Amino acid sequence: MKRNEPGEADTELTFVSPQGTVRRLLVGLGPDRLRLVRPPAVARPVRLDGDRRGLQVRLPAAEAGNRVAHGLLEAETSAALALHRAYGGTRFRGLFPVPLGHDMNAAEPFILYAAPRGRPLSTLTHGVSTSDQRAIERDLVLAVGLMAAAGLVHRGIVPPAVRWDGRRLQLWDLGSVARTGRPRTPWGVAPYAPPEQRAGVGAVDPRDALWSVGQLLHELVTGRPGNPDGPAPDLARHHTLAHTLAPVFAPRAADRPTAAELLGRLMPDAGAALLTTGVPDPLDPYRREFDEALRRKHASLPRPPRPPGEPAPPPPPSYGPDGGPATGFEQPPRRRGPRTWFYGGGAGPSGTSGPEGGRHR
Repeated sequence: MKRNEPGEADTELTFVSPQGTVRRLLVGLGPDRLRLVRPPAVARPVRLDGDRRGLQVRLPAAEAGNRVAHGLLEAETSAALALHRAYGGTRFRGLFPVPLGHDMNAAEPFILYAAPRGRPLSTLTHGVSTSDQRAIERDLVLAVGLMAAAGLVHRGIVPPAVRWDGRRLQLWDLGSVARTGRPRTPWGVAPYAPPEQRAGVGAVDPRDALWSVGQLLHELVTGRPGNPDGPAPDLARHHTLAHTLAPVFAPRAADRPTAAELLGRLMPDAGAALLTTGVPDPLDPYRREFDEALRRKHASLPRPPRPPGEPAPPPPPSYGPDGGPATGFEQPPRRRGPRTWFYGGGAGPSGTSGPEGGRHR
């Protein structure tokens, strides 16, 4: 057995896998890291078999009677499993946390994930390259669109919930997910949450999350929080940002574009079509072989010169079997001072909030 890291303790963990089978593993549990998830849930690193690492998000025994907190963890588990079943067999699987198992009936209910990838955007120093900005922008809009296709809306897209490894993005805090069309409840913090969401009026709309994407990108590019009620006064000065994201700052969701429309701007040749390719396909391995042969052919053809100053568009995301980048290794982004988790929100009258609003199935 691999030796424990400092602070790890061996214990047998029993859980239900995403395939519905009961598994038992002797794992090493690390110390709690409170800033990784919204209170009262806590998270800790887990050493699995071999060199694999995971992250356990759980509700402490002291919160066993907290119906709201328990409902949020159930909602997170339901969202994680729904996304895994929809996209776990596709090239988009790395955009979301990879669930390994869960147990909602344990003394301390939990969900177990594969280890997070990259670092939170809140650790990035001020300023990113145009190519990184475009890649982060594309991956966020793509994640929002894929969630919308699954009937889910992420209400908590804030810098600590978005991780970046220098190549690809991963969207965490699935406890902030709600079902499309459910009545909004007051949730989130300004400027990341849109006005209608903070006020808890109307119905949950996928375009709620696009407001959050715009606010996050504005802060990432400018180093300053945006306007909580509309576009920032300095938006027009940042042309690469304003060109694609200006419409998402409309105060009403009905006046914002959809994720498919935004992807059409970000990737004119293939953007909107990506949202229709996320369904697992038994012929996918053979299609990948064909696509790779086609890519090599296209790479060998001469291309017209790119206009001066125009950045190259980032390629569509491609992930390996573990949810990480398929090829290459990038240095993690530079860090700045630590930031606490942005949290806040509420629950519906039933005492639960999220995708199912009740027991996980």
